[in-house]
Amino acid sequence: MNKTKKLIFDASIKAFSRKGFHKSTMDEIAEIAGVAKGTLYYHFKSKEDIFKFIIDEGIRLIADEVRDRTEHLSNPLEKIEAICRVQLELITDYFEFFKTMYSQMWGDEERQNQLREALSKYFNVISEYFREASKEGYIDKEKIDLIPYNFFGIMSSVIVYSLLHSDIKVSEISDLFVDIAMNGIVQR
Repeated sequence: MNKTKKLIFDASIKAFSRKGFHKSTMDEIAEIAGVAKGTLYYHFKSKEDIFKFIIDEGIRLIADEVRDRTEHLSNPLEKIEAICRVQLELITDYFEFFKTMYSQMWGDEERQNQLREALSKYFNVISEYFREASKEGYIDKEKIDLIPYNFFGIMSSVIVYSLLHSDIKVSEISDLFVDIAMNGIVQR
C-alpha cells in the first residue's frame, strides 16, 4: 500500500470508528488524512470504495499476520492457539478497524455484503488450520465448517466485553480466550 493510501486507510478507519459510516464524510476523511479532497477522489470514487478498500486490506493484513505467526509451527494445536492470540493482539492493536467492521456486519447493503465476503475469505484461510488438526485427530471433522465462525464469535464477544468493562484490556483476557477456544467452558 502506498503512503497516500495508507494515510487514507488510517483516516477512514478513524472517521468510521468515531462517527459511523453514514455520518462520516469524504471531507472529514481527507482532513484526517491530511490530503486534499482531490487526492482522496483520485484514489477512491466514494466512501463505499474506501470502505471496501479498508475491509479488503484489513482482512488481508490479518490473514497475512496469521500465516506469518504460524509458519514456523508444526503442531496443529499450537497453530490454532497462535491464531487465537494473533486475533486478540490484532484487535488490541487495530481496535478502531474492528469496531468499524463490526458496525457494518448486519444489513443488506452492498458494503455489508462485501464485508461478509471478505470475512468469508479469512475464514477459508483459518479453516486450513482446523482441517490440519482434524486430519491428525484433534478435532471432529464434522465441526470443521463452523469452527472458524465460532472463533470469530468468541473474539467478537471479547471485544464487547472489553467495551463494557473499559478497565479491562483485551490483552489481559487473552489466556481465558485461548482456554475457552481450545478447551470449552466445561470443567473436566
